[in-house]
Amino acid sequence: MEKLKFLLRCLLFSLLVSETFAVNITISKFPNNDDDDDNDNDSLYVTEDEIRILEVLVQDTADISDLTLVAASTDEDIFRIANESKTFSVTINETIEIGILGVFVGIEDIKLKLERGGVLLMNETQVVKVKRKNAIIVAIYQWTLTAWLVLSYITMGCKMDWRIIREKLRRPYGVLIGAFCQFIIMPALSFGLAKLLNLDDAAAIGLVTVGSCPGGWLSNVFSLLLDVDFVLSLTMTFISTVLALGFMPLNLYLYADKFVGDNEDLETPFFDIMIQLVSLVIPVLIGMTILYKLPKVAELCLKCLKPCAVILIIISLGLGIPAQFYVFYSDWEIWVAAACLPFIGCFLGYSISKIARMELKSSVTISLETGVQNSLLAIAMVGISYPKPESDLIGRVPLLIALLTLMEGCAVTSAKVIIQKYFWKCQDEPEDVKEVIEKEDKHPEMMKEINGNKKAVLPTVSVAVQVGEENFTNGTTAISLDNPAFLED
Repeated sequence: MEKLKFLLRCLLFSLLVSETFAVNITISKFPNNDDDDDNDNDSLYVTEDEIRILEVLVQDTADISDLTLVAASTDEDIFRIANESKTFSVTINETIEIGILGVFVGIEDIKLKLERGGVLLMNETQVVKVKRKNAIIVAIYQWTLTAWLVLSYITMGCKMDWRIIREKLRRPYGVLIGAFCQFIIMPALSFGLAKLLNLDDAAAIGLVTVGSCPGGWLSNVFSLLLDVDFVLSLTMTFISTVLALGFMPLNLYLYADKFVGDNEDLETPFFDIMIQLVSLVIPVLIGMTILYKLPKVAELCLKCLKPCAVILIIISLGLGIPAQFYVFYSDWEIWVAAACLPFIGCFLGYSISKIARMELKSSVTISLETGVQNSLLAIAMVGISYPKPESDLIGRVPLLIALLTLMEGCAVTSAKVIIQKYFWKCQDEPEDVKEVIEKEDKHPEMMKEINGNKKAVLPTVSVAVQVGEENFTNGTTAISLDNPAFLED
């Protein structure tokens, strides 16, 4: 009896399969002249809170009746079926219109099941991409971000005095350690976090993009506010910006391309990224020109650095939070990744610096340059290089990292000010760029040329050594240092 039932089931299944091949489903999009993405035949584009029509045509060559089409969204938090019912009675060779309501920015599938008597005959899927609304505040924020990025590199150029860079490059241990941390450690760390937290493809690419960026203006600001080695921070930012021309595309090729998957719109636009990286040199050159041709203007820029930093941070938060509010709805894995990348980067940068026996201020500076990547550059680059909604999905991570880095940096700076004011008063004030240049100009009598290099000579001292009951004196001894720019007054 059991064998007979099994044979009957096999026969019924074979009949259904034979009928399945006689049915064909054709999916097309309802024409929309306002949507530039209609040329993409593989995806249906929908804007938040708007309805788009999906046309489904069922063709039958075997005269099959009693067919039912069932439509379902893979994630109703992204889009929903706007029709009153998700089940449609199929009339052969007649088009069925399915309304797609965009709910939230994202990429999901609509599943179409063709059934007969509760038995599945055919299963089709269609990619649905939901885009954000075009709000004026978003455009204002994008232009403000671009202006901030350009201003930051012009300001950096105003501080790019070759005498400062030369002094650090004579013994480039800190610069080399920082470059190793930025372009070897950080990209690998971001890739590992993306795998560990199982981020979606777009978020993983955003994390790797930030991890592959050079240091930015924000790291210089925090180095200045925390009173560490600002000159080293400035030099490292300049060097990393130059090295990023080669290392950033390389790291994106090594790590980001592994998350592309089936979505070709997630492929790394290497040409666009290279153009943007090269274009960053222009504002730096403008700043350097201001420094050498208009030194008073450059000095004014340096004086305005701290207040401008505070103002730009307030403006970016005031515009960025309402304009990019969607990022706050990100999954907890994305929040964890955005918080961990700068924190772990700072920890690794400091640890490697101490292993290399760097002094405290230099170690903290390298820590900041490692963990505080140029997330502003990543946000602008993603917004320009990728299509929507991929750019918004990738941009979630850089936006959250920028926000959390600001919060973490402000918290550390506030704690440092409170501790230094009430518990531990430091007597040594940090040297900024202006002070370093002035020291070389104010003490020419302490400089002399030795083999083409400037040396600083301290006043002679008398050295006496006592061994047992006998004294040994060598008279006077002249002491010379290779780094005159950092002598104390």
